[in-house]
Amino acid sequence: MVLLATTAAIIAVMFWIVSGTLSKRIVRGLGTYIVPFIVVTLGLIPMVIAVLLVGQYQVTLYSTLIAIAAGIFLSLGFIFAYMALRTERLATTSAFVEIQPAALVILGIFVLGEQVTGIQIAGILIVFVGSLMVITTEEFKINQALLPALYANIAWSIYWVLMTFSVTSAGTFALPILISRISGMLVVLAYLFTNKMAITTLRGLGTKMRGSRIVTALVILTIVGAFVDAIGDTVFGITVGSTVLAVGGALMALAPMVVSFFGFVFYKERLRRMELVGLLVMVVGAFVLSVL
Repeated sequence: MVLLATTAAIIAVMFWIVSGTLSKRIVRGLGTYIVPFIVVTLGLIPMVIAVLLVGQYQVTLYSTLIAIAAGIFLSLGFIFAYMALRTERLATTSAFVEIQPAALVILGIFVLGEQVTGIQIAGILIVFVGSLMVITTEEFKINQALLPALYANIAWSIYWVLMTFSVTSAGTFALPILISRISGMLVVLAYLFTNKMAITTLRGLGTKMRGSRIVTALVILTIVGAFVDAIGDTVFGITVGSTVLAVGGALMALAPMVVSFFGFVFYKERLRRMELVGLLVMVVGAFVLSVL
C-alpha cells in the first residue's frame, strides 16, 4: 500500500505539472469564465472511469455532504487560479502552491486540534517570508494581481482537508472525489452564468473552431488540461488518509520549480532575483512542513 500511494503521489504531481503549464496558454485564449467550467466539467470523465474501475459505489451520508462542501472549495480554487494566470506569470502564480502545506498545518490546528511543533512553526514562517518576496514588487508594494493565486491555494488546502474526512468515512477515494467534482461543476456553472459575454462565447465556440485553427488548438489544450488535472486529483486521492501523504506534500513542494522552468521554456518568462529567491525559500519551507 505504501509503494502504491507513493507511486500515486509521484504520478499525480507529474500530471499537475503538465496541467499547470497548459493553463497559462488556455486561460489567455478562452478567458477566466469559460476555462474553469470546461476543466471542471470534462474532468468528470476520468473520475467516472475511476469509480467504475474501483467498483465501490456506496458512501455514507456524512462522506457525501463533506465531499459536496469540498467541491465548492475545489471550484473556487480553479476560479481564483485562472484569474491570476490571465495577467501574471506562470512561475509566480505556481509558487503559491507552497502555501498549501502551511495552510494544511494551520487548518490541522484549528479543525483537528493538532499540536504544532517548533519545526512546523519555522516552516510556516519560512513559507510566509518567501511568499512575501514573491508577491512584493520592485517598488516594495504588494502585487494585487497575485492575490487570487494565494486565495486559490488556500481554497485547495481546505478542499484536501475536507476530502480526507470524506475519503476516510467512505473507505474509498474514487466516489467521494467524483461527488466533489460534480459539486464543483455546479459552482463554476453558476460562475459562468454571471458573465453573459462568456456564455455567448461558449455557445459560439463550435463555429469559431471551424473557422480558426488557433481556437481549435486552444479548445483541444483545454480538454487535455481538464483530463490531466482530473487524473492527477484522482490518483492523488489514493494518498489521502495514507501514511505517505507527507511524501505527496513534499513532491508537490518541488512542482513549482519544474513549472517555473517550463514557464521559461514555453513562455519566455524570467523571474526577478527577489522572486526567484522567494520561490526557493517557499520550497524549503514547504519541504520542511511536509517531511520533518
